Amino acid sequence: MIIPIFPLNLIVFPQSSYPLHIFEDRYKKMVNKALSANTGFGIVAEINNEISEVGVYVDVLKVLKKFSNGEMDIVVTGKYRFKRLDVRLHTDGYYIAEVEEFSDITKRFDMKLLDELKTTFNGLLDKINYNLEDSFWNKFELTPQKSFKVAEKSGLTVEQQVEIITLKEENKRLKFLLNHFDQLEKALTVKAIVLGDGYINNN
Repeated sequence: MIIPIFPLNLIVFPQSSYPLHIFEDRYKKMVNKALSANTGFGIVAEINNEISEVGVYVDVLKVLKKFSNGEMDIVVTGKYRFKRLDVRLHTDGYYIAEVEEFSDITKRFDMKLLDELKTTFNGLLDKINYNLEDSFWNKFELTPQKSFKVAEKSGLTVEQQVEIITLKEENKRLKFLLNHFDQLEKALTVKAIVLGDGYINNN
């Protein structure tokens, strides 16, 4: 299958939504074609002028605003992962690539790992006094690959985003996030010590 490719400094995870501002002429053409044909395009991460091999196919969920110069604000939603086999330039200036679907090797996962992740995630949210909306948790319950839903709110670098979507087992992604949260918690503790002049404020 050949699809349009949109390199960005981020990954849109499967079953997640993300707002984009489309301003380059080539991508305005790409998005308008997708809208006309009721199709989507692939988002791949661009790191050091190289695009990732694994990306996520997205559909345009809605057009929020169209500007007089053809620019537009849209919301895309991730559908599934793919692996690009090649990449070349379309005559309209954007990239296209032949891709194949990139799926998990098993749908099974360890519920204990998931429960541990939820507990750790909620603990970190409490530490920074941040409450996620009910809509997030509703979508979390409906999402088959729950690691991706948590990942979108986990402050991952682009490199980490690419790494986690290349993992083909939910258990490996859950462990990846647990390790990430462990590092975050240590960083939060260090910050608390620094702000407390060397002491952790327990108040």
